[in-house]
Amino acid sequence: MSVKSSPLPPPPQEGNPVATEMFEKMRKSFLEKASEEDKEKYMKFGERFYDSFDVNTGSPIQQDDASGNPTICMEEALAYVVESLKSGLHPSRLTYDEAMIVRAGYGEEWYEKWGYTKEDIPSELLQ
Repeated sequence: MSVKSSPLPPPPQEGNPVATEMFEKMRKSFLEKASEEDKEKYMKFGERFYDSFDVNTGSPIQQDDASGNPTICMEEALAYVVESLKSGLHPSRLTYDEAMIVRAGYGEEWYEKWGYTKEDIPSELLQ
């Protein structure tokens, strides 16, 4: 299995040059510190994430799996997990993929939005 050179998308070429520079510094710092295993995980997650919506319009893309069944788009998956957490589901009951979806949507310390601390979350859901 070959891994692409970078698990993170390139910075935007237009827009705010300060934001672009800041993004590039964060990207470089991550790549220097991340293990190959982490890079692979982010690469796979990124591919699934970017395949779930049209980058030009922001609209979700409904895809079918190998059996012809529709797959759930990223937007729907995030909404489902968020509703579960709002309804009282303890974050420790999330699957790894669900935790990664919430992390992608709310950042590294996503659990704080629902009043939890890092100690409340199993370490495998924080990787």
